Amino acid sequence: MIWIAIFVLYFSALRLLVALANLAGRQWLRKSGTENEHLVSVLIPARNEEKNIRNILNDLVNHDYPHLEMIVYDDLSEDKTPQIVMQFADQNEKIMLLEGKPLPEGWLGKNHACHNLANKARGKYLLFLDADVEVKDGLIRNAIAHLQNHKLKLLSIFPVQKMNSFAERLTVPIMNWILVSLLPLRLTRISSRTSLSAANGQFMLFDAEVYRKEKFHKTLKDQKVEDITIFRMMKSKGYKVETLLGDDSISCRMYHSWDDAVMGFSKNVFEYFGGSRLLAILFGLITTFGFIFVILGLPVIYLLLYFFMTVLLRIIVSLASRQNVFFNIILAPLQQISFLYITFKALSLQKKKATQWKGRNIDTIKQKL
Repeated sequence: MIWIAIFVLYFSALRLLVALANLAGRQWLRKSGTENEHLVSVLIPARNEEKNIRNILNDLVNHDYPHLEMIVYDDLSEDKTPQIVMQFADQNEKIMLLEGKPLPEGWLGKNHACHNLANKARGKYLLFLDADVEVKDGLIRNAIAHLQNHKLKLLSIFPVQKMNSFAERLTVPIMNWILVSLLPLRLTRISSRTSLSAANGQFMLFDAEVYRKEKFHKTLKDQKVEDITIFRMMKSKGYKVETLLGDDSISCRMYHSWDDAVMGFSKNVFEYFGGSRLLAILFGLITTFGFIFVILGLPVIYLLLYFFMTVLLRIIVSLASRQNVFFNIILAPLQQISFLYITFKALSLQKKKATQWKGRNIDTIKQKL
């Protein structure tokens, strides 16, 4: 019992140090500029995105980086997504709509959409954005400058997450709570270890020459967590890559309900732990119930130390992620329970081969090992 309690304390301290390193290291884009304003192809896969697509296109049309082409792939939407895109395309020659086709055998929807988008792109850089992302002036210019300055072939960014409902506040912060406390983000660039990888498909900026050579979405056409898998693949091939946290120039409202959040995180929660179900479960149990071992195995002063580190960790992660500190502290117990629920829900869905996303079953495609 004592040794488990000591492990819980050391693990909490380690996570706290990692989070401090990410906050102190300012893992966000720096404001800078690029003298060579090359064409950037902004590529947006869209399926039933009528609530979001107008916002992202407005942001891009009015963006301060002038050399853009914007291509939207309508993935057989059942709403007004294609009509909205066509309204923009009729008024702006930089916007193009690609009409989706039925999925070929062995493909997942987003991978197929991204592959087709890349085939139409003409830019020196390929920027994949999700339709629910919002961007502000400076983002693309600063991202390209960062890519060039560090000789990267891929830059991924975790946008600042908007949360307007109670259900979102219980679930959405979990992603950054894991990421910022377990992975020193600077190591995604300076280390060649594939285990030190993270990526977010909401923002993926590629050197187009490398992408066209490797055809990542085609190579990984059946991967349901394609963003992290691409990142690891590029590291294994020796390409220089990096992942950063978002600042005020990029934001996203990922989910609007409890069910959407649970289903969304269920499809990728294990990839936060290198694909290991065991590690995900152990992490959830230790971070939720670890205090019990501290109570039973150590003097009360260590329990106070444990809760101090836990609260401080929530504060640091919230600051690094540009999230509300107050809500993340008072809702921490419920967020822990939500994480456990999502983890076991993911186990159940995978066992039944019933993971759904955008109205499609994504467990019917055989996953590569």
